[in-house]
Amino acid sequence: MLLDASTVCHYAQHGGLQRLRDFLRDRARITREVERELLRLSKRPELAQLADHLAKDGAVARTEGKWSKLTKNLPDDLKDEFARLLGLKHALGEHDRAHAGEIATVLIAKYRGTELVIMDDNWGCDFARRTYGLEVMSTARLTLEMVMCGRLDEEEGFRVFDSATPDDVGRERFKAGLENLRRD
Repeated sequence: MLLDASTVCHYAQHGGLQRLRDFLRDRARITREVERELLRLSKRPELAQLADHLAKDGAVARTEGKWSKLTKNLPDDLKDEFARLLGLKHALGEHDRAHAGEIATVLIAKYRGTELVIMDDNWGCDFARRTYGLEVMSTARLTLEMVMCGRLDEEEGFRVFDSATPDDVGRERFKAGLENLRRD
């Protein structure tokens, strides 16, 4: 499975990266574009936990067991598509690297035949589903599953769920989501 930055950030914000890592183990991968975004975001005080999982002494340290593993670079035959999509997003008034992580994640997922992409960005989710027919899971859904498996207690799970969903979703929808999973 491939992760976008949003999931990792939501767990880092609530001190839950180790629990996420324990749950996903070595199944999780990120692209280099997502790693760059996470390294940039790790400078924010609320995301300081990212630095411990991505780098050691300020340098990326993949050989020392840091998580999550990287995919290979975009293959040459996907680089033009990546540049085209990135340029399109930039032309629409967004910053130079807007959606670079989502674009790379989706392109690599399709290329590798990855079964699942975990991301929250609405544009990225639509792009993955509609353009490439990929299965997409949100951080909120992943969190509900982790609570159901006993990997997070309900309060920890709600904090991550709440940060990964719009303000009007709240605890009632969290409890309803858990109840739906219990029935399945």
